[in-house]
Amino acid sequence: MNPLLQDVRKDELSLHMRIPADRCYLANALMTLDGICEHFSVDESSRDRIKVALETALLGSIELSYLKAQGLFDLKFSVFKDKLQITVEDFMLNDQIALIESPTEEQVREKLDPVLSLSDSFVFLKESGRNSCYSMQFNLAVVE
Repeated sequence: MNPLLQDVRKDELSLHMRIPADRCYLANALMTLDGICEHFSVDESSRDRIKVALETALLGSIELSYLKAQGLFDLKFSVFKDKLQITVEDFMLNDQIALIESPTEEQVREKLDPVLSLSDSFVFLKESGRNSCYSMQFNLAVVE
């Protein structure tokens, strides 16, 4: 076996969850993330950084769009080898669209800016005031 691959995880994961875009449901996303980190033996400092990044991203989206309207977060957690990727798509419910003014692309980027320094890679996949999608990637260190 290639010695460089010996410390790479042999199991993978892909998990999808949908939660309301509301602060009271953030604990569900963070608890799911905790379970994933526990399963893959992610060290505590990395786990804390990933949790802060996810919480910051979701809170930023809630503050921009969902304090006066209802929406949903689609979260996809993927682990492949030594990488954890979290993709977040938020979207407003159709009957809520007329209730608020859509945030600008600049406002969305500004609100999510702190997440860039917490993740190892951050990519906007789609930007729209009514719907945004972004992906955060984290390098995972193997804990012996």
